[in-house]
Amino acid sequence: MASSRGRSRFQADLKSATEKNHTNITRLGKGDAEDELTFVFSHANLPFPSQIEIRAQPQDIRGYPSDNYFLIYTNDDIPPAVARVLDESISETMGMRVDTMLSNISQRVRAVLKSNEFTEGDDIAMSDAEELSSEMEDTDSIDEDISFEGVEDDYDDNLFNDEPTPARRRDSSPSPTVPITPLLLNRLRQDLLSVHQAGFHAGKASGFGGSGFNDIISISLRARELCLSKETREAWYLAPSDYIVLLIRYGREYTTVDDIMKKDPTGCKVSFRLRKCSKKKPSHQQANAAFSSDLAQNNSEGTQEDPVLSDIWISRPIEELLNSEFLMMLKFKKNNGCSWDSAKENWRSALLGSSTHTKKLVDAVDQGELSNEEQNYKTKLPSFLTVDHLSGDGELSLPLIVMQFALLYLVRCTDYCTACRCKVKGNFKALRPYVCSSPLCLHQYMNLGFGPSIEYEIVNQPNVVDLLVSFCYASLYARISSTAGGIREFPTGLNLRVPKIRKVVSRASYENIYLDPLGRRCVETPSALLIDPMEVDFDWDNSTATIICKTNMADLEEGQWVVVSTPVPISLHPFPKDQTVLHHARVVSNINNSLNLNVVSQHLIPSFTQNVGIDISTIRGWASNKSIRGYIVTYDDDLDDISDEYQKAFSMMIILESLPSVTDMRTHLMSNQLQQPALARWNKMSGAAVNLLRWIISSNRSYIVQVGEEQTDTRRRGEKIYGIDGWLQFRFVQGSPEKEELFRQALEPIDKPQKTLLAFHGSPLGNWHSIIRQGLDFSRTLHGRSYGNGIYFSRIFDTSQGYTHFDTRNLNAPEIWPRSSLRIQAAVSLNELVNRPNDFVSSDPFFVVQNCHWTQCRYLFVKCTAQPSIQNYTSKITPTTPEVVSKVVEPEQGPEFVQDPQWVTRGLRGSKLFVPKYAFPSARDGCDDTAGSLKNEVGEPEIVSSDEDEEDVKFLYPEYETDFRPGTLDLSTLPKLAPPSNATETAQKALGQEIKKLQKLQSTIPPHLLGWYVNFDENMFQWIVELHSFEPTLPLAVDMKNAGLTSIVLEIRFLPSFPISPPFVRVVRPRFLPFMQGGGGHVTSGGALCMELLTNSGWSPANSLESVLLQVRMAICSVDPRPARLENTNLAKTDYSIADAVTAYKRAAAAHGWELPKDFLGASLSQLTTVSRRD
Repeated sequence: MASSRGRSRFQADLKSATEKNHTNITRLGKGDAEDELTFVFSHANLPFPSQIEIRAQPQDIRGYPSDNYFLIYTNDDIPPAVARVLDESISETMGMRVDTMLSNISQRVRAVLKSNEFTEGDDIAMSDAEELSSEMEDTDSIDEDISFEGVEDDYDDNLFNDEPTPARRRDSSPSPTVPITPLLLNRLRQDLLSVHQAGFHAGKASGFGGSGFNDIISISLRARELCLSKETREAWYLAPSDYIVLLIRYGREYTTVDDIMKKDPTGCKVSFRLRKCSKKKPSHQQANAAFSSDLAQNNSEGTQEDPVLSDIWISRPIEELLNSEFLMMLKFKKNNGCSWDSAKENWRSALLGSSTHTKKLVDAVDQGELSNEEQNYKTKLPSFLTVDHLSGDGELSLPLIVMQFALLYLVRCTDYCTACRCKVKGNFKALRPYVCSSPLCLHQYMNLGFGPSIEYEIVNQPNVVDLLVSFCYASLYARISSTAGGIREFPTGLNLRVPKIRKVVSRASYENIYLDPLGRRCVETPSALLIDPMEVDFDWDNSTATIICKTNMADLEEGQWVVVSTPVPISLHPFPKDQTVLHHARVVSNINNSLNLNVVSQHLIPSFTQNVGIDISTIRGWASNKSIRGYIVTYDDDLDDISDEYQKAFSMMIILESLPSVTDMRTHLMSNQLQQPALARWNKMSGAAVNLLRWIISSNRSYIVQVGEEQTDTRRRGEKIYGIDGWLQFRFVQGSPEKEELFRQALEPIDKPQKTLLAFHGSPLGNWHSIIRQGLDFSRTLHGRSYGNGIYFSRIFDTSQGYTHFDTRNLNAPEIWPRSSLRIQAAVSLNELVNRPNDFVSSDPFFVVQNCHWTQCRYLFVKCTAQPSIQNYTSKITPTTPEVVSKVVEPEQGPEFVQDPQWVTRGLRGSKLFVPKYAFPSARDGCDDTAGSLKNEVGEPEIVSSDEDEEDVKFLYPEYETDFRPGTLDLSTLPKLAPPSNATETAQKALGQEIKKLQKLQSTIPPHLLGWYVNFDENMFQWIVELHSFEPTLPLAVDMKNAGLTSIVLEIRFLPSFPISPPFVRVVRPRFLPFMQGGGGHVTSGGALCMELLTNSGWSPANSLESVLLQVRMAICSVDPRPARLENTNLAKTDYSIADAVTAYKRAAAAHGWELPKDFLGASLSQLTTVSRRD
């Protein structure tokens, strides 16, 4: 067996390598994955702690060494230059033995670290990279990843039209720390104020105390502000109260956008982490631990009082993009005016040295235009995501640009491959991010930690995992049993090692031994085809096997996975003939061809006829105590090499048969405290079984969670639908936020009380594995299309149940996964449809919907067999089958979803359905996504600022003396308005909430740190605001001091349609120097503020008034292009008139092309300017 010889040589070489000394390499040994090896590379020039753990995994162990190459990677935070070398080393390892591979990597990494171009976090020059990899120039690339070979020395000149960056010499001693200069510190404050102005919370998380080392800033935003649906947040494990936190660490000096534009961005010492946190900012220890390569330190830092800081499910791919390519993309985008996607694509093309690169640079600008669908979706996003700060003028804030990009990528992560980060092609927009069709991307997704934690899913959602495995098993059965249905996608690229067993296409009545076209010895039995088997005597009781006939020179080694095939004794029982038992085992020892085995699983070869339900223990009782003659085969076939999908599905079924039950997996994980590699190290699961299970869970692109009375979460109990008795219920959501938005847009023109309809969809069990991954569509015809092309739905549950082919008499159907605790027989989904039945292809007797975005899945109903074993588990592991409900009982949690009386959907046997309104986004009136929703979901309204702000306020606003005194303004000298007669209830409620927030801020933050003061009056639609405590060196502050003024008085008027329309903001006093005379500060000649934010063009209802006050203050303090000055310090107390302000506001909007609020345009000048003096 060539495959065994390859593995034997690899293991021998690895053992030999561990006994040798390799320069800079220590702790060489086996990794967690099968055949993986790990080692630690240490060097003084590496960032602290001056070492990295590198992993190497052979990609063709059977062909080792000649046909094998190694996948080289690390999970540590490393300089881009080292990362590039590891990537380039992959192709160079073709044909290398372990010893040579280690020496090559050590030599190349040392060369990079010692090069003149390298500094901590810096990249190497292209010329050095080419010299180091000159021996690889003639080697073809083995994959589709980005290659850095062949890039010219002056790529920066070609790409950005910049001057080359001078080389800087570096010695082996650690770099001295450089304190941040006052100039850079001021720039940092300005950048963070821009972040705050855009609506984010910003502050320092660590450092900036003068050492200039490990300076970390934190930028955060509530998850609910992203306007994601409740289902999307839950699918991404985001609570509405969570904060999305971006941490930015600077190595030795603060980096600005100017630095990136002037030099090679790869030399900028900045790195990023994206996390979620229970508070606005993590502790200092947690922030530093987030950048630590020590996993133990990362998990242990912090105290009980610290906020909870953890990964987002999509953190790893986003961080990879930010740390490896973002700065280059930023520079390319700024220079070429293209979209982020175009910047990424063309930057990669430039690195590849594409001959068509010049044309692509031209196309990049054109590609910046979004499609109509994307543009429409973008208009629904919050303004802080759609406003492109990078395209603005003046000083640009790098932290703001990074935060906007990271959040925009987060909300659209399902559009991109999580491995290569290219746009995913295809019509189905999944709810969860996945990979493109490249096998290499799937391999990286599964092996480099890009996917979800299967351990977490097994512990927290065991029934969902059981459901997913059961669906996969049924799809494999369907694929083998028919050519039309079943599984559509196979796990290509995972190097799954499956037993050398095939299904017999034409059954033989006796053993048939022959050589196949590949020269392999094949033994055909009545129930299976064994490839390269060895004949053995198997002792069932003692789990030993003695090799009788050895047909090759390979030895079975310790730790190797094998399958023993033994026939079922038929002389003493009425069991069907020609059945075979497979014993999956791990070789414990091999002494003189006597094998000691650790048997982990035993099962019959999958049957495609009626399963009589006899278990292995019964079969064992029929056998005698003597050894049984059988065959042993190895786990050496690569699933990718099996070209016949029929046989490929059969091999996957055998692996799934070998799995322990989900209950056993959960018990094991709980006993091992949910350690990440616990399953991979468990001796009851082969590497193939773990990887296949990981693929089944990770490739699920839908959100599935069980609901019902047995759930401990009260929300899940309240989401149960009554009227489908005896079926397990799951919330079942498909489609990305973009697809959900398209569904909502389809509802907007519907002028009916009920904008949606409910309908069921039934399908055979073998189709659901594909449905939950690719969505409901009509690409394949399985049941005919008598009523036209489209997705078929029924308003009668029993009708849809009929299309599942569910047979109540067959409790042991062969498509049921034998290890399942649920033993699923059938599945039916409940879907929400656009209420446009007259526009469907057909509405009677079925709804036939031709547009996929007119339907959204909401629930999944699963029928399980009434097996006593289901009842034996506790509710925390496997809930019981729901008890029969004799009548509809309305739960206490919330109202009912009201159906269209013309199109009422009925439950099981025609019973009435009770559907909770809360479970349907279209029926919630957007309550979970709007500004006022947080109170509903976390119990109290959001507080804009909190205790941890004090440190940041002091950092952003250095303390200095102020002579402002609150409450000293004579309000009687100011105009007074009566409340508007046409004010809406929404406006009053929104203003009431804003007033409460601002009053809390004014009572908790010192005035000189806040910088503004609101004189609240009985009219909530008119505010008098004072801006004060300006930085003393500001020209405006100097003028105010000379004029004897302590504040700038503003008037804010709210229109009746607020918050849909922006407020009107004007300066009352003092008078500013007009722009035409050399003034600035965005104050017009009439006193109105010249800001797009205060027009319909720049306003968003999501803007808080705290943010508005901050932005107005910053605009007045702005020195770009000129600082604000007072017109005449002797006449400074002269007021602007309201009439002049209104006229100037309209004139400024017209000059810039900004849209004015409709109710502002509808009001006459007299209505806007009529005022009375205060008493």
